[in-house]
Amino acid sequence: MYLVNKVLAICLGNINDPDIATWFKEKLSSIDQPSAFFLTFGMINKKIERVAVQTDAELLAALTTINPAFDKSTWTLDEYCRLALLLSLPPEENAQRIKTLLSTSDIREQVIIYKSIQYLTNPEAFLLTVIDGIRTNMVDVFDAITANNSYPLRFFEESSWNQMVLKSIFMERPIFKILGVDKRRNEKLALILHDFVHERWSAHRPVTPELWRMMVGHINADIFEDLKKAANDSSELSRIAAIKVMKESNFDEGTNWLNSLKEPPADMSWDEIGLQVLEKNNN
Repeated sequence: MYLVNKVLAICLGNINDPDIATWFKEKLSSIDQPSAFFLTFGMINKKIERVAVQTDAELLAALTTINPAFDKSTWTLDEYCRLALLLSLPPEENAQRIKTLLSTSDIREQVIIYKSIQYLTNPEAFLLTVIDGIRTNMVDVFDAITANNSYPLRFFEESSWNQMVLKSIFMERPIFKILGVDKRRNEKLALILHDFVHERWSAHRPVTPELWRMMVGHINADIFEDLKKAANDSSELSRIAAIKVMKESNFDEGTNWLNSLKEPPADMSWDEIGLQVLEKNNN
């Protein structure tokens, strides 16, 4: 109850119209009825302003304990109010209600639902729902699941994780915003991406420099050849990324090859590489 009470306090403390605050409190008390819950969730955007919120240190601490990447600048008052609604649902009922809600929600509503699931008291009950969510082609919804969201790191098993990363690359979404992206690198993913690289190159299409981040620690002879090709790419970011993989991997041939380079490119962090890729894609 601690988190829901803190979120509710932030909501009521930031709703300037007393009548709207009263309306919200009354609706919260009636959400035991499914129809009232669905109606209230849908009415939030008509009643509550989409404005920035002043949060307190206690709420921030509670949210960042669950999600270290929680960013208060990406949350608005209407979203906090919807989070309060979702947190107020009884755990024994919330999975079915939220699944039903997702089937009728618009994009913005889906975004806040997927952003909120990680903060529920029973997030593990939503595993199949979230896995199904990454099948979407709606960028905002996909990003709500994959970017700065702790859920995949905490609950996805390897095959679902790999599927998410591959789709992120295919959709040109920022890999550096996926929590645990280095921690959950694995050989299967490296091999999947090796095949993906060759499909792209066969079609004379580039691959994002962020892809090479997944190869660290999993270089084999074939991937080594790919990295050497990427290191000779016309893209400076691709060269930096490919050489960075070899620097960070325990692969003797890669080390010897690096030592033979006369002028290796400047080093950058993976997040810096990802940020530059994102900026380039947005321009």
